[in-house]
Amino acid sequence: MSHSMHGSGGGELFPIPGDPYFAKIYWMFVGGAIGVGVLVHLGELLLYRQRLVDALISAASRALPEPARPKNFLVRWYATLTATAREAIYYTAPLIDAGRIPSSAGSRASWKKALPLNLPQLGCVLLIAANLSLLLSLVFYGWDVENRWNWEALAVHTGWITLAQLPLVFLLAGKRNLIGYATGTSYERLNWIHRWVARCMFITATIHLSYFLRTWAQYDYIERKFEIDIISRRGLCAWCVLLWIVLSSFAPIRGWRYELFVIQHVISFIAFVVMVRLHTPSNAHIYVWVPVAIFFLDRALRIIYMLYTNLAIFHPGRLGKPSRPFTCNATFHALSDKATKVVILDPPFGWRPGQHAFVSCHSLVPLQSHPFTITTLPSDNSLEFVIRTQKGGTGKLFDYACVLPVNKDKSKTVIIDGPYGQVRPLEQFDTVFLLAGGAGSTFIIPLLRDLVRLKRESKPMVTRKVRLVWVVRSSTQISWFAKEIADAMATLGRLDGLVLETSVYVTCGVLSALSSSSPSKNGLIDGEDSRAMYAEKAQGAAVEESELCGGDRCCCQEVLEDEDAIIEANKADGEKKQVCCCCSQSTVPHPKIPKTTTNTDLVGAQTQDSTSENSFAASLYLPPTHVFSGRPAIKALLNKELEKALGESAVVACGPAELIQKTRQVVVALSDERAVHKGTGAQGIYLHTESFSW
Repeated sequence: MSHSMHGSGGGELFPIPGDPYFAKIYWMFVGGAIGVGVLVHLGELLLYRQRLVDALISAASRALPEPARPKNFLVRWYATLTATAREAIYYTAPLIDAGRIPSSAGSRASWKKALPLNLPQLGCVLLIAANLSLLLSLVFYGWDVENRWNWEALAVHTGWITLAQLPLVFLLAGKRNLIGYATGTSYERLNWIHRWVARCMFITATIHLSYFLRTWAQYDYIERKFEIDIISRRGLCAWCVLLWIVLSSFAPIRGWRYELFVIQHVISFIAFVVMVRLHTPSNAHIYVWVPVAIFFLDRALRIIYMLYTNLAIFHPGRLGKPSRPFTCNATFHALSDKATKVVILDPPFGWRPGQHAFVSCHSLVPLQSHPFTITTLPSDNSLEFVIRTQKGGTGKLFDYACVLPVNKDKSKTVIIDGPYGQVRPLEQFDTVFLLAGGAGSTFIIPLLRDLVRLKRESKPMVTRKVRLVWVVRSSTQISWFAKEIADAMATLGRLDGLVLETSVYVTCGVLSALSSSSPSKNGLIDGEDSRAMYAEKAQGAAVEESELCGGDRCCCQEVLEDEDAIIEANKADGEKKQVCCCCSQSTVPHPKIPKTTTNTDLVGAQTQDSTSENSFAASLYLPPTHVFSGRPAIKALLNKELEKALGESAVVACGPAELIQKTRQVVVALSDERAVHKGTGAQGIYLHTESFSW
């Protein structure tokens, strides 16, 4: 049903377009928003090219010594607009955190940290609010909602607006995402918008249904209508399925059993599309068939990429055994702190640092596929993943690596879907601040290594300074990438033009004397060490809770406001201060360890006695860096680097949600305090964050 005239609130009549036209109006706005995203992406690409050209000119003649600084009026105006927009987009409301709740468990007082509520970025909130405002405006424009004779026509009108959103929901859902390719945005960042667009569609669908019910209720006709009208029954079924889709997509349910969620989610949307197709008139079916085409296009592209990547027939001569049907065969190695390294030699595809891939090993974890960050560079000729053990499939991978150490060289066939992910090239920024929390190092370390590679190969780059801060729960995690950090430090020690500074913060572990045996190179654990670690895992001896150390808080949770002051104080007095090791109460008494350990001379010192203060760090091949017991003061560390920056800086953070939230707040606060590109001379701050959650 369409309409040409509506009664206004004042009783006057005026012509407005029909229902299908309002659906087209919605797509005019959606297309405009996508177009803005495309223009922004193109602007970023042009800026990247311009900076690299300036870097080449600067290297040749020193005529442009600061390639990352805006130099003309147009670029300065763009930088100011960008800085203002970033402050609004990055801003998040402070965490709603109940703090630490006292508990009387055990003989000593302890504290249990309450779970925080992570609020979304203001940019995301504004985007969804704009979408919902547009939808409600299109729904109610020109209608007198107090006139009961308009209710049924308004319900039909709202149905068209609801249907118009379905193609956008599917466009934002795919892994091979067309909007993502056009705007330079990875699919996982669009997935959040996908969920909220679907929730907006549910709101308009509810309005559509409620006005029909309101009309029929006037005559006590609701039950009879559903009895005699199959179209109405199909519409009600479609609404019920959409309700289930919306409810099941919220984080607690989605994360409970993610594999089951994905299966039921696909089945539910198929049922929803079928019901919508049966419920709508033929002139509206374009909004059904387009989503179907988008869905199958995404699946076809993924299948084509997966077949090309994983079938050996497409890569003749690459593998030593031509009879092998699959290209990707992985070995599994146990790492310290319940992590597993998956190694695939001679991978059949390329990738960029910061990307991830879905890994399936059906012989160990049947019918499951999980995304993991790629920790190596294409130049390594090895595709590697460092996987932190959680419940489910990752635990099975770790168990296999632990209990079968003698078979660690026996490969297992794996299926790779990817790579996915988008990160702006970091070599276009003057200063790069890398912040990793625990397993977030799997994302951060490849970015660091790529910058070092570009410098080693004399490729054009703007970056002068890289600052790495890695926060770990246990010092055993340092072994995951200690060699990579050491190699990067050693490489830059022989080159000029790029400075690397690193700090490691241990929040819940002993900095020394943790192990009576040294892990092997690359942090791999072999033979008896692997079996011993598996036995420890089975006995539940892992560190889980922090205990108190002289007061109402754990010493390892202290925020260290001034790195330099701590380092200088330790150099001056040479004392080894006693701090809490934050171990569980069942562990041995706390040893005496220094507040900060300066590992300047540890490379090549692996022959030291394992009970000495620095033996554990030495056994991990730590580079010249500083290892602190506590938490970093992110704002102080970042502000120190921004004060020295001669152009735009990049802040890249990956880790737990609380770390990401804190980093966003710090970046917004510093951008506002420094009045970036607002006449003070302070340079811009680009922020890229990656979280563990979906």
